[in-house]
Amino acid sequence: MNENKMRFDVFRGLGASILITGFKKEYLERIALEFCAQSSLPSGKSEAGIHTFLSPNKTPDHRWGVVCSVWVQKNLDDGDISLKLLVKCLLERISTSLFPKLGIRVFSWTPKPVDFYNNEKELGDFGDGYNKLEEKFDRKFLSIPMTGGDFWIERKIGIQPGFLGAGLFLYFKTIKSAIKIESKISNFLYKFSNVVQIYGLIASGSKIGAKNINKKKVLISTNDAYCPSLKKQFGKESKVPKDVNSITEIVLNSFSINSLKTALNYLMRYLKKRKKILSFMPISYDEVKDLFDLVSLTLD
Repeated sequence: MNENKMRFDVFRGLGASILITGFKKEYLERIALEFCAQSSLPSGKSEAGIHTFLSPNKTPDHRWGVVCSVWVQKNLDDGDISLKLLVKCLLERISTSLFPKLGIRVFSWTPKPVDFYNNEKELGDFGDGYNKLEEKFDRKFLSIPMTGGDFWIERKIGIQPGFLGAGLFLYFKTIKSAIKIESKISNFLYKFSNVVQIYGLIASGSKIGAKNINKKKVLISTNDAYCPSLKKQFGKESKVPKDVNSITEIVLNSFSINSLKTALNYLMRYLKKRKKILSFMPISYDEVKDLFDLVSLTLD
């Protein structure tokens, strides 16, 4: 398979990146997983992922850090709907998964923001008049008194246009083969801090569109032609190769097309060396190009 000829489709969207710091890396890992697991694009909300982990010598407050980002898709002619949705989803994730946690600080980590989520406006009321703005680490923070220790979050979280959904299908002989390599792929992708993997290895292999799309607001459904259990039912129309019993999906987002290209190039070289992966292929969204703001990229 010649990866240099591969073409990927990505969706335009909006993203916001944050750095969460704390005293223990293990504690941050649990917080990051909770923060990223709340909602998803299939439910019409947002998706999130972990970019990388930072050692204390690479964070502003010299503590352990984890970089996460939250994303929403931008549809054609949706005006500022995607921006309002991202602000709503940020509030949900921050207030649910970060606000109650002990001893953490939250920094804005978006590379080139064009808009902002205002924590003073969205979270300030919880301080009941005792919250305040403070300068720290050359940034302006909202500080909210808490019984377990004050909650510190940068006053504004940057928002920036980005690209969602650069995807690959990975073909395995068994489900166990996919599970064994899942964490290794995630750890490999942490090296590329300008991209983020969404959901790990995805079992659903979703397609956009559904048979009941007019009855329910289902934008994403099971990718029937790629389901191994439906291979006999579909016959020649099945897209499941011989000896394949599990097809998983990798999805990458980034604020930069060039960063996506770099990560995909290295990722595919890595995947080709893994014996448990029988083959892989890019995911195309040609069938829905009239519904979404799509961009195509070809690897150099």
